[in-house]
Amino acid sequence: MVGWREWPSLILFLCLGAVVLLQFLSRYVLNDSVAWTEEVARYLLIGVAYAGSVNVLHKGEHIFLEWAYRKISRVDIKPLALFTDVIVLAFHIWIAVLSVQLTFAADRRMTSVDLPKNVVYGFVALTLLAAVLVALLRLRRRYRQSSDEILRGIEQSASAEESV
Repeated sequence: MVGWREWPSLILFLCLGAVVLLQFLSRYVLNDSVAWTEEVARYLLIGVAYAGSVNVLHKGEHIFLEWAYRKISRVDIKPLALFTDVIVLAFHIWIAVLSVQLTFAADRRMTSVDLPKNVVYGFVALTLLAAVLVALLRLRRRYRQSSDEILRGIEQSASAEESV
């Protein structure tokens, strides 16, 4: 079932699929390519990637060294998890600030569609600000968990991955 957090990614993905299908059909079936499809597909792919990254961060399914949590002592699990969550939060704050600055500094327009590129940059900035919020909530949740709960969550996500 698709939750409310996944809807933006799903909608962008469906739009991307429709644009790429239109591009394919116009180029190879009609032999007359629609000019704007390549650029719009590129920007939709950017949107899918950033909107999807917020979902992945929320679920805690970003790539990490899962085996390291199994190899260290239970006492060190929570400090390691908190340390990595602080680094993730700091990284997202940093790139969110940069993307907000880029959104307000850029004044270029898209090549084939008469829209400012700030639309794309603004969407990226919004998703990164959402990622900062998700990372903050994740850090708060981890702070309240014990080392055993953190390890149990890691093992559950690993067993869910293996069953897929």
